[in-house]
Amino acid sequence: MPAQAALSHDRGHLFSFAEVCPVSSFLRRAAALGALLLLSACASVDLPASPKAAFSRSASGVLSQGVTYWSETRENPLRQVYHVVQLDLADPKVELFVSPPNDGAGQYHARTTSEFVTASGALLAVNASYFVPFKAGSPGGEDFVPHAGQHVDPVGKVIVGGREVAPPDDPEVDPRVNAILCIHPSFVEIRSGATCRWDVVDAVAAGPVLLVDGAERSFQNAGPKYARDRHPRTAFGVSADGRTGWLVVVDGRQSVLSEGATLTELTAFFRDLGAADAINLDGGGSTTLAVDDGFGRPRVLNSPIHTGVPGRERPVANQIGVRVLSAP
Repeated sequence: MPAQAALSHDRGHLFSFAEVCPVSSFLRRAAALGALLLLSACASVDLPASPKAAFSRSASGVLSQGVTYWSETRENPLRQVYHVVQLDLADPKVELFVSPPNDGAGQYHARTTSEFVTASGALLAVNASYFVPFKAGSPGGEDFVPHAGQHVDPVGKVIVGGREVAPPDDPEVDPRVNAILCIHPSFVEIRSGATCRWDVVDAVAAGPVLLVDGAERSFQNAGPKYARDRHPRTAFGVSADGRTGWLVVVDGRQSVLSEGATLTELTAFFRDLGAADAINLDGGGSTTLAVDDGFGRPRVLNSPIHTGVPGRERPVANQIGVRVLSAP
């Protein structure tokens, strides 16, 4: 699409190791990820200033067919680090999915997003639903809830493989949850409420919804403090035709690295990407983007902040994963 091509040009060259290295897919992935981590640690590419905020890209690359990653730093005026995974949802090999319940009784037990990437064989994943029970815990402590392996319930509807595995909740349980991300065989859409079309494969309820048909929505249901304060954020956006998707993770609560984003700033970022619709997912200490390094080991690309400790992952209820299917 021309708009996507313009976006890539404005934000820097997106290189593909698949085009220059005649090696197996897992070695390509490892090489690409290694280069991304090196670039992220050692370099910053200065780009033309945005009329809204100065920004630079520190790493970019194609992780696999139809899956591109980059990180972007903005001064807005405080420092914000955004991690973006762009998905070609029109590519039949690129599959977006929701993590299933991970016990024999059809229930979720808390685990980190890194653990899910390893267990599922996903290329990458981000955290998804809000969940209960939850207790943030003391700084650096172990008095948080849930710990890994403890039973948790997603807040809002979850569908996996066409089957409802978590029912919709009363809006009073969490008023932020006002929409649902619906994954269909050939497209993805975000719908208000808790109902997807008949052929939905996977779905996860979350919120608040950020964009509808390119227009910003009110965040009043989320509460003014949650909306206006800067926090780590996880979110998903989709193009008007449902064929391009963006998983976005914003680091936060780390003054030297990244302050986080308000919901208005997050919405503006999705607009810059070209999204028509976007939905906020669970954030804060839950915010995590993990990727398989090509050798079956997970690597976290952002800086989680569970219990106030930079780099510490939180066990969460479920994830949105990406896998790239092999040729038959």
